[in-house]
Amino acid sequence: MPHVTVNNMRMFYEDIGNPDRMPVFLLHGFTGTGVRDWGQHFSSFGERYRVLVPDLRGHGRTDNPAGAEAMTLKQFAVDIMAFCHALKIERAAFCGHSAGSMLQLTLALLAPRLVAACILCSAGYFLSEEVREWMRNQTPESLAEGDDPVNIEAYRASHVAQPDQWRTVQLAWLAMGEHAHADDYPEPDDLRKISAPTLIVSGDRDEYFPVEIGSHLYRTLASTEFCVLPNTGHNIPTERAAWVDLIAFDFLRRKYES
Repeated sequence: MPHVTVNNMRMFYEDIGNPDRMPVFLLHGFTGTGVRDWGQHFSSFGERYRVLVPDLRGHGRTDNPAGAEAMTLKQFAVDIMAFCHALKIERAAFCGHSAGSMLQLTLALLAPRLVAACILCSAGYFLSEEVREWMRNQTPESLAEGDDPVNIEAYRASHVAQPDQWRTVQLAWLAMGEHAHADDYPEPDDLRKISAPTLIVSGDRDEYFPVEIGSHLYRTLASTEFCVLPNTGHNIPTERAAWVDLIAFDFLRRKYES
């Protein structure tokens, strides 16, 4: 399985489809992995594009020698920039879920020539105080309580780059509740500087980033489309895989391929 060394870590990635086709990144959320969040889409995206699916810093099969302090959305964006440089990718479209969406806000500002188009599933541009308060009262173990034991074991088995990584990545995610806004998100005035065509896809039952947040982000960005999926929660790529494919391919055809 391929790895590339960037920013003093070994980043694992999948490289799917025809390498001569236009590149599209599939970026997973915090505590996820490329295959867990986007595995249902590998075949459909791979028929159309060169698909690159990295495990972000400290997730899956990517290590993180820098420790939990380096696990911020802004650092994830810097890592993706370095990854593209290492693979000599000069321009690409990016499709993300949750953290994989929100890191694109920083990526589009830092590397506008790299970012040809953005798809943001389950995204926000800040972490609400209600969500922060909830996170402060959780532990990796409490998050696992009530889940199917088979799913828990599969989750643990998916984070293998370092010992006890499943717990480390959960702690890093919960620590986001104590991050300063600037650790993870651009300032609101900077969001207006993003020029890449952007599609925001929100679930109408997303408990972390309600539709109102996606709607405000839609009105803030310069070149944006907004899609709300009914009866859909936070995990859009797995809850609504067929819908995501239809919506994403239509957007990419109009805004990236043309």
